[in-house]
Order: sequence, then structure tokens, then C-alpha cells
Amino acid sequence: MPIPHQEMRRIIKRRITGLEGVERVRVLKECLEQFPGYYSGPYGDLRKWVQELIDEAKLRKSVKHQDQFFVPKEGAAQVVLVGPPNAGKSSLLKALTGRQVAVGDYPFTTLRPVAGMLKLGGAVVQLVDLPGLLDGAVDGKGGGRALLGCIRMADAVLYMAPLSPEGLVDFRAVLAEVTAEAGIDLPSALIGTKADLPLADDCWQQLTASLPDVPAARCSVSTGEGLDLVRQLVWDLAGLKRVYCKPKGKPVSPEAVVLAPEACVSDFVAALNRAWLGRVQQARVSGPSSRFDGQVVGLDHILADGDTVELTVR
Repeated sequence: MPIPHQEMRRIIKRRITGLEGVERVRVLKECLEQFPGYYSGPYGDLRKWVQELIDEAKLRKSVKHQDQFFVPKEGAAQVVLVGPPNAGKSSLLKALTGRQVAVGDYPFTTLRPVAGMLKLGGAVVQLVDLPGLLDGAVDGKGGGRALLGCIRMADAVLYMAPLSPEGLVDFRAVLAEVTAEAGIDLPSALIGTKADLPLADDCWQQLTASLPDVPAARCSVSTGEGLDLVRQLVWDLAGLKRVYCKPKGKPVSPEAVVLAPEACVSDFVAALNRAWLGRVQQARVSGPSSRFDGQVVGLDHILADGDTVELTVR
């Protein structure tokens, strides 16, 4: 005679207490196998309840997996480092930000996203080192869907291509996954890594010739070659701009206000003192965005990197 269904429900609850993920699913499936062959009545309802618990456990596991790959944005912009396994992403993150990360000359040293903060021109840009992407990422290979989700949420992409024949093949597969297969179109730039390898020069020429319109720089973390060029590339990619304040009758302040790409005069005023927004009588701009030095502009005037703004506030 089978165990009464009420008692079986209590047994199942005791057996899954404290279990999560794969182990919880395994125990629930074992319980299903022990059920008598009834598919209606009380045991039919019990089967339905257990199957709902299995589906819930699988969903919670999937959500937890996605959460592990979510990186909250910090700083003025979030730039993700994207490339194949063993492309030198972690080494570059450590060299630029000082973030202590696992670095090794083997694939999949990084298993989940790691963020570091890069100080540039008075701003802080968040760099995110993603695990290496694989051919087939859009189909979920190597956690590809979660990684592509991280890329979609970023402000810009810094592609990493190892300067070796094998590295270029792997990089092209990654680029195709992100752009052609996943359809991700974000501001992007290209870094040729491991510039100290024997065939780096030839590989760099091939790489830049195949992507002539993409801003690019090459570097070697081992020798320090090109790291300043990479910093400049990140700044350009983030699209930030430095705007200087000139108090009326005084010299220009040496400290820049760092603003987002589409920032206007009102954003500049708010960054200085939000209480001034309703008190600005006049704004004069000198620099790249003005037709002439000292041009009087409105609060909606879009500023450019290197502008100087003189405010008259009542």
C-alpha cells in the first residue's frame, strides 16, 4: 500500500529543506520516481506540485546565474573588455586599474565579470573584464547569453585581439558573435594585446587592415608598451568631455568638470551648484563648441571637450 499522500508531501518538504539548485532538483526527481502510478486524484495533484517545485528550482538557479554576471554601473561610464579566452583582458585590467585579479597564461582564468575603476582626466571610468566568449555564445555556449547581456547593458565595448595567428582567428569569431549574431551595436574600439609576441607586427597589420574604421591601439602589459595609448582610447570611447569654469573677472579654474557626451550648459551648471540653475543670467562659451570666444549661449547649448564657460549668476 502506498504512503498516504499527505505524509508523502511532508516527507518531500523535509528532504528538500535547505537544498538549492541542482541538488534540490535531483531530490525532487527521486521523489517523483518513488510515487505510485497514479496520475489523477490526490497523487496526481502531488505530482503536479512536485513538478512545479522542480520548475521553480530551475528558474531560481537560472536567475542566480544571471545575477552573478550583472555588474552595477559605477563612475562616468562602463566599458566592457570583450575577447576570446586568454586574450589578456585580466592582465590589462590589473595594469590599468590596479584591481587584483587572477592572471594566468591559460584560458578561462576569469570565470565571472570583474570590475575595476580607471581614473582619467578627472573622471573615473569603470572597466569590466568579461570571461572569454566562445563561438556559439548566442546559443548559450560558455555562458554566452549572460555575457552578451552584460555587453548590451554597457556604454561601450573594448575588443581585445591577441596578436598571434591563432588569436586573430579566435577574435574574429568573437566579433562575429557579438555584432553579426547578437546584433549588438555599441561604441567600440580595438586593442591588439600581447604586442611582444614574435609575429605581433604582422598580425597587427592584418588586424587594422581588416577593420580600418575602428579606433585601435596595441599594447603589451609585460613591457608596458602602449598603455598610455590604451588610456586615451578608453577616454575617447567613453565620450566624456572636460569643461572648465571661468569665474567672472578671474582666471580659468584648472580643475575640469567632467560631463557626459551630450551634456549642455545646464548640466555644467548643475554639476557646479544645482541651486544656480534658476539664477543664471548669462553664459559665455569659449572653445571648440563656440563660433567665437565669449559667445553668449543658452542653457541648452551642447558643450565640447575643452570648452570654457563663464557664468553670470544673480
